[in-house]
Amino acid sequence: MVQENEGDTDMVDSLKSVLMRRDDLTEEEAEDLIQEARDDMNERLANGEMPYDICEEWFGLEPDYLFDLIG
Repeated sequence: MVQENEGDTDMVDSLKSVLMRRDDLTEEEAEDLIQEARDDMNERLANGEMPYDICEEWFGLEPDYLFDLIG
């Protein structure tokens, strides 16, 4: 999850950049998928669920990326 960029210090990849690189998605496709997952998360929260595993369910990723769905 950490990548080095020209002249930059190490930085954590965003969920969108991971999906674009790993799954060969366009920016628009990645944004659409993230929005679908965000909508699912919000619906589940509204129903009283705590969807801790939503990143794994939707993307096969650890919960570190949950903040990208929240934000």
